[in-house]
Amino acid sequence: MLYFVTTNEGKFEIIQSVLQQYGLDLQKKPIELNEPESDSLKEVALGKAKQAFEKLRQPLIVEDTGFYLEAYKGFPGQHSKWAFHKIGYQGFFKLLSGKSKKAFFHTVICLIDAPDSYRFFEGKWHGNITEKISKKKSASLPYARVFIPAGEKKTAVELPKEQRINQSQRGIAAHALGKWLKEKALHDLIESI
Repeated sequence: MLYFVTTNEGKFEIIQSVLQQYGLDLQKKPIELNEPESDSLKEVALGKAKQAFEKLRQPLIVEDTGFYLEAYKGFPGQHSKWAFHKIGYQGFFKLLSGKSKKAFFHTVICLIDAPDSYRFFEGKWHGNITEKISKKKSASLPYARVFIPAGEKKTAVELPKEQRINQSQRGIAAHALGKWLKEKALHDLIESI
């Protein structure tokens, strides 16, 4: 059993769905964690993982995600929710007026099983920003209504759920985690024979 420390049901559903494909059981632990001040997703994820491990003393994962605009190196990053609440879609479109519309989501999952034993799994989802807001709503990710993944014609929120889960940055990171855990379990089994 592996714990995912999060209060975000949407993140949990995506990562749980992917890990189930590898026969892995994930349990949600809704513990509030302090967000470390850093521009590095890895530093933030590790800081939260260490806090969570102090409380649970069990193998667990935490996740941190950022949204990045090519025209503004590092912005809004992991502050994307805050930025969106401040400027909304119109402010966002104004920022991109006459600039590159390329963007990407980046997720880092940190697996920790001892205070100094951790590993990162990452995923990126590249695409472009459209100037039309999809009529389909996104429960927790407003940028999904204006983000068209590379190779697609529809916004992320309009893609079928399974496709969105498996192709998204969070899905890619979760697949990397699932593959690693499966290989580790196989290796441990062979070592025990």
